Amino acid sequence: MAKKVVVIGGGFGGFYAIKTLKQAGEPSSFEVTLIDKNDRFVYLPSLPYLLSGRKTVEDITEPFERISRRLGITFVRGEVEGVSLKNKQVLIKGGGAVEFDYLILSAGAQTEYYGIPGAENTVPSWRLEDYIELKKQVERNPEGQVCIAGGGLTGVEVAGELAEKLGKGKVVLVEKMPHLLPTLNSPKASEVVENFLRTSGVRVIKGDGVKGVNDNRLILESGSSLDCAVIVWAVGVRASNISFDVPVEVKGRGWLVVNSKLQLKGFEDVYAVGDINHFDYNSDSVMKMAEEAILQGKTAAKNILRQLDGKDPAYEHKPIFLASRPKTLCSVGFNKAIMVWENKILFGRTPYISKMFIESIVMRDVKGKIGGGVATTLESKILRAISRT
Repeated sequence: MAKKVVVIGGGFGGFYAIKTLKQAGEPSSFEVTLIDKNDRFVYLPSLPYLLSGRKTVEDITEPFERISRRLGITFVRGEVEGVSLKNKQVLIKGGGAVEFDYLILSAGAQTEYYGIPGAENTVPSWRLEDYIELKKQVERNPEGQVCIAGGGLTGVEVAGELAEKLGKGKVVLVEKMPHLLPTLNSPKASEVVENFLRTSGVRVIKGDGVKGVNDNRLILESGSSLDCAVIVWAVGVRASNISFDVPVEVKGRGWLVVNSKLQLKGFEDVYAVGDINHFDYNSDSVMKMAEEAILQGKTAAKNILRQLDGKDPAYEHKPIFLASRPKTLCSVGFNKAIMVWENKILFGRTPYISKMFIESIVMRDVKGKIGGGVATTLESKILRAISRT
């Protein structure tokens, strides 16, 4: 009987796990099922471009039904209620269960509100539906002030795209830490981005966090407040909620702890990849980046392929994006972006073109267009090569 491989979540990690399985495995030896509550793959890093109109929904999404037909897998649209590790079943909300021999958890993350009163009444900046709602609210209030809570990568990108669309004096960016892009630990990068946003008409407030949201008012820790037509929440995320029938090790905001082979600790047949996991590497933590999720999905799939052949999983994940050596491409609107590659910084149109190129080749791969797979593989090899230098 064919073994059952189930993937929860069709984001970057899930898609590339499935693609790796189907390209390398014997079709008759196993079957793959994807479970996702949404109906399409979404290129999450491109979502801010919807606000300025630089991208359309069709540009950055692909229906799972189309992906499943092309790759020869089963797609189940449904919300996962829990996972029975004892019975090896994925439980679907509303009834039904999907059995598995091997499981890949790639359900990503969800918005974190940190228990701040009223925060859940803001517009998140995480999923496709969030940005569709945000765009509607901005269009209904073209003269109003948009306040963005959180000056990390997402908050900066949203601020830049909205400033381009709305013009000067319409966007306020609030960051609790003393500088923008705090996860990058790069004062120079923070300064460059802040100066550009200010020049573009964004009001930047640093060192003052949000302690409450009251109707259309953002209440800051300093005691001051901001009147906002629209409030965007870009403060942080936590692991997607998945309940288990046996204890599993988690860390921080619900991240599932995995070993070097990306297996859930204590479970050789269960893997967790991408934003949902916590992966330590030589006492360093791994950044939650799209390319990292892609590489993790491939690694998990390769290990499952070995297990399907009766071998021990031998592939250990070698991360590229480490917290101590940050790397990112962050757009700031107006066809500009900043590239941070450890201690190197490049700002302007060239990083922006690079970011758009990377996003376009990944979407070509997801959509099954000619050249997408080759280009994505080449990009991963180049990243690995230059990360060793």
